[in-house]
Amino acid sequence: MTIYDPDFYPHPLDSEGFLPAYCWRDKYLRAFSLAARSKHNWTEKVLDRTIVAKWFRKAERADNGNNGRYVLSWHKNDVQFVYEELLAYRKFVLEMREQGHKLEPHIDCVWKADGAIPEELRQALIKAVATLENVPEEKRDWHPGSKKQVLNLVHPSMWPLVYDASVDVTTGEEIEVEEGVEEWDMDIFDLKAREGWSNRFCWLPSEFEVSEDGKNTTIRSYVNNLSSLNQQELFYPILERIFTIFVPLFNCVLADLHQHRHECSKTKGPIGYAEPEDFLTREQHDEKFEEMMGQFERREELTVDFNQLGKRPCYKHSECMETGADCGKVDYSLQEYQLYPSREQGSLSMSEIWSPPVIKEEDQLEGRTLKVIVKMANIVLTPENPSYTGGSWHVEAMLNERIVSTGIYYYAQENITESELGFRRTFQYLFESETWTAAHDLDSGEGRMVQEIGRIVATEGRIIAFPNVYQHQVQPFELVDKTKPGYRKILVFFLCEPHETHNMPTTQTVAPQQPYDREQVLELLRQSKIGQLPEEIFQLIVEKLPPVISQELAEEYRRQLIAERSVFNKESQMVQGRTYSLYETDLGSSTL
Repeated sequence: MTIYDPDFYPHPLDSEGFLPAYCWRDKYLRAFSLAARSKHNWTEKVLDRTIVAKWFRKAERADNGNNGRYVLSWHKNDVQFVYEELLAYRKFVLEMREQGHKLEPHIDCVWKADGAIPEELRQALIKAVATLENVPEEKRDWHPGSKKQVLNLVHPSMWPLVYDASVDVTTGEEIEVEEGVEEWDMDIFDLKAREGWSNRFCWLPSEFEVSEDGKNTTIRSYVNNLSSLNQQELFYPILERIFTIFVPLFNCVLADLHQHRHECSKTKGPIGYAEPEDFLTREQHDEKFEEMMGQFERREELTVDFNQLGKRPCYKHSECMETGADCGKVDYSLQEYQLYPSREQGSLSMSEIWSPPVIKEEDQLEGRTLKVIVKMANIVLTPENPSYTGGSWHVEAMLNERIVSTGIYYYAQENITESELGFRRTFQYLFESETWTAAHDLDSGEGRMVQEIGRIVATEGRIIAFPNVYQHQVQPFELVDKTKPGYRKILVFFLCEPHETHNMPTTQTVAPQQPYDREQVLELLRQSKIGQLPEEIFQLIVEKLPPVISQELAEEYRRQLIAERSVFNKESQMVQGRTYSLYETDLGSSTL
């Protein structure tokens, strides 16, 4: 396995995994755009400036508090920028619809499509999955620690590749940890990245071959934990069709990563907040903001400049009031309650407006054989256990698998409140000052260097694809009717690094390790000409087959694998972010 190749897509556990921080202005522009594009029929509503002006008024009220203080938000440049960007999104989405595609961009590098999976295919998946669900209770695989809420149907942590135990069928030898990993040159590679590897386990991907025209996918090697002949016949045609529909979304994610859009900021600066010289009162601001909204609704040039309207603060304004003197200034004592300081929010360039990704040949999955890991799971709620408290922030797998993108199909749900998937990113802490943390909407004392960047609603029938450079977390939800059970069901495709030099083991080289698969193989051998050989010769042949892993040992391996990866996700700076503290002389102690 190649440890690193400059052509690889970004991975969260690479040593350069920390991204630039979003400043406050950047964050409220992104939040507004996402909220607008999440509204029903937004492509039509965005053309009605009266409606959009209402959105701006609501956003201004929500966005005037930054890091515990009132700040001036929503300048004329902000309004112009985000509206032009919404029109750019609209143009792309409508063009896609005209071409028969339903994909839409969400936050940067995250893509979604509603209703892209035909209903007959969704029903076929539901019917097939029922064969995995309808088993005796003692055979149900409740995820460890989930309080019987997460039901694993197909999970890659069961019967994974076990280094020094799993056998390569092409050589007959046990698969060892890569020498390059064990002997990592610390002078070249960062210690943090080294700890992104497992010396014990690796999920086993299948080989998915996508046709040149992208209209078909063929599963060329078995899906781990879904490998019996009956399961292959039932599930693989369904999975192949669904994965084919995911390909355009994965292409967009890869193109976004190739263009480093996960690193891009819409604003430049600021380094920090300087103490403001001028202030606006709430009355002044509201009057001028309404004037600007009127200009926007009438499609006029926006001329209101808040930075030119402020006045100097008067620190002894009560004395001025007593003497009746008109100092021409504003009362500084009201700063925290009524005044909007005129602060530098960072420069904004129209060149940073969103544009469709340029999907180059190297980003296209058509005509390639891919390494894909499949997972299926249900979250099940009952009147006795009616609330799901949410998952942990994590990235998928480790550098062994090098998953670059995740695709999720929310194919069925019943009697649950709105469910969301949250995203966040680690960032670089550049300046150890309170003004820098204030400008980036961070706690002024100490904290983790992570920023939440948005959420996506997990509506039934929706498919999404997102990069693994973002951490993600399932948000809490609960039963709507507490007297009835409810559920949410997902199908997941983990896309491993598609570059050809990422030659990790797959199910093409590792035979099924499940005992029930071995029983099926033996039955087939008995029915073949090999079964007609003398018994002692038949047994000699059977002894040459790769070893299987018992159910008990597989569960123990899973426990160890989950523990290893849970600890890593919990303690890794590249997942949880470095710590910063304004109370110390450094950036805080290492968590690795």
